[in-house]
Amino acid sequence: MLRALTLRCPWCGNRRTFLRGWFRRYDRCRTCGLVWRREEGFELGAVTMNTMITLFVLIVSMAVALIVTLPDSPVVALVIGLGVVAAVLPVVIYPFTYTIWLALELSVHPPDKAELAEAALAVKRDRVDRID
Repeated sequence: MLRALTLRCPWCGNRRTFLRGWFRRYDRCRTCGLVWRREEGFELGAVTMNTMITLFVLIVSMAVALIVTLPDSPVVALVIGLGVVAAVLPVVIYPFTYTIWLALELSVHPPDKAELAEAALAVKRDRVDRID
């Protein structure tokens, strides 16, 4: 999980992971070759995790803000502030949710020997393609 939180590959721990940019990804980790999309609908788990984290932050922020400012809560300021958080936070944590979700997936369903062999073969092919 620590590897995922630092945007490293959850399997091999290398920084040359499947992330190409903030919103783009390679098909597999560029170091170990593990495919990040391990099953159909994998993105749904990452999006769900993003939504859950965002909702948790919004609820906690709203509760703390209301408790601190009682009895005269600045409703308009709270709505605007929480709206900004709701719009910005999912974008900021977007790549983290993919690596965290992959780490959870790998802890529940570790890759089998065939998947690891395919990953190693893909890395070899990629290295040969770069040399040519």
